Amino acid sequence: MESQQDFRFADGPAPDLHLPDPRSNLYADVAALWQIPVGQSVRVELTGHHFPELRGRLELARAPDLPLDRRETLALRIGGIELTHRQIAAWSLL
Repeated sequence: MESQQDFRFADGPAPDLHLPDPRSNLYADVAALWQIPVGQSVRVELTGHHFPELRGRLELARAPDLPLDRRETLALRIGGIELTHRQIAAWSLL
């Protein structure tokens, strides 16, 4: 075997595979279930956190357990600062 071409089963150029980002469906499902804009730039007002307000991209700090359960605490992050969905008093998109 000299190269990957040894495994081609059809003539012609190799297809470009543009696989979807697997996080996109998870982010959409989490955003819908918890009603927060995961993966988007936001301003959040916090309660029970040492910062009263944060701005930036709202990300998952840890993937939630499956199946998704809204009663579970959702671990989030903006920049390097971690928070939970329960600490979000209000949010707005930037």
